[in-house]
Amino acid sequence: KAGFIFHHSNAFEKDGKVFVDSICYASLPSVEPGSDFRDVNFGRLDPGQLWRFELDLEAKTVDRSLLEARCCEFPVVHPDRVGREYQYSYMGAAVGIAGNMPLQTLVKVDVTTGQETICSYAPNGFVNEPVFVPKPGGAEEDGWLLSMVFDGVRDRSSVVVVDVKTMTQVARLWLKHHVPYGLHGTFTPEVFKGFDA
Repeated sequence: KAGFIFHHSNAFEKDGKVFVDSICYASLPSVEPGSDFRDVNFGRLDPGQLWRFELDLEAKTVDRSLLEARCCEFPVVHPDRVGREYQYSYMGAAVGIAGNMPLQTLVKVDVTTGQETICSYAPNGFVNEPVFVPKPGGAEEDGWLLSMVFDGVRDRSSVVVVDVKTMTQVARLWLKHHVPYGLHGTFTPEVFKGFDA
């Protein structure tokens, strides 16, 4: 079955098979020159969902299975698990289970059991891509998610810090103003001093 993918959660090889976990859409909406996003009925668009694609290179087959049905995007895993078998994927997700809706929660999905744990900012908060900050020397479930959250009522943004083990907020830093919605972020354990652009 065909689909469209923007972002991958992770990929790894096991028992001669390649597993690729990606946010997949049933179709890609066309965007015409001069079109205005305010005219788009987002509720009618296919939601992005987390799927696992199992590639059997010897048999030359591809099977897929749904890992997270909730509308979601911007998956991230512990940096030490990239390209390796893993258990948890973290991403922005909708509050509702069905349909295409704004990302208002951070969700942790156990890709081995399907269990999910949510940290919600609904009804007024809208999350950006989470960034995984690993605890030095920690396990896969040790670290924090950082995400920018826009509060539509306050017209302000904040940076939230969420414990990935419990998916509970441990800190929230309110900014003096709003920050336009962005798509991508990253974390580095180093500070680059004296860099001239």
